[in-house]
Amino acid sequence: MIRKAVKVGASINLLGMLVTLIGAQVIVGTLAAKVLSMQGVSPFGVGGAAAAAVATQTLQPLDILVVQANTNTLLSHFIGLSCSSWLSQWIDRLDPPSKR
Repeated sequence: MIRKAVKVGASINLLGMLVTLIGAQVIVGTLAAKVLSMQGVSPFGVGGAAAAAVATQTLQPLDILVVQANTNTLLSHFIGLSCSSWLSQWIDRLDPPSKR
């Protein structure tokens, strides 16, 4: 029962890390587009509505806090995975799996 709970917890942490990593790539891409458009470089090619929309936005301090929050989420998932790994080893030492 405990082994299954630890495995489910590790699976949930892995899924959370995957979603957070995808979100981090989206956030960094958006911030890079903002910075490039502020420098006069169009990150979307020749131009268009998307480039104009990004160019009108400025980089805000809140954008950096979003990156920090995303990094904190990744750290929390990593700590959860580390604890799950340690618990799995501890459970195996106390109660080795039976061989059937």
